[in-house]
Amino acid sequence: MIAKPTTEQILNECSRELIETVLPAVTDDAVKVTVLMMDVVLRNTAKRAGHEIAWMTEEIDELAAFLGNTGESAGDGAGNLHLDDVVERYARASAAFAAALETALASGDDEGTRRGRALLARRVEQEQEVMCGWSPVGR
Repeated sequence: MIAKPTTEQILNECSRELIETVLPAVTDDAVKVTVLMMDVVLRNTAKRAGHEIAWMTEEIDELAAFLGNTGESAGDGAGNLHLDDVVERYARASAAFAAALETALASGDDEGTRRGRALLARRVEQEQEVMCGWSPVGR
């Protein structure tokens, strides 16, 4: 029993049950592969659930620093940690970053381009960590 269940812990427990209880009872090889793929999705989702708000808010701060902003205004939901609100702030910060990076590239701003590419590399590294080396078919 999990005393203080988080979404991450619940998903990891589902993953454990799937592998330890369900998989041994499956005889069809195609279904075994499906169960293993479901396990990967559960583990990836657990990892993301445990960290995505922190990751997004950290990246929002990094993008704001790249843009030269000191932070978001109090009226735009800054500090609100509801996932939908954080995702909205992340999307706005990402769009502003993309425009600023495009400007840096077009204007020959080598320092801005270097800093922007470093932020993009960090984002890709974090996505690869969450995906545990897995990628959807066709990607």
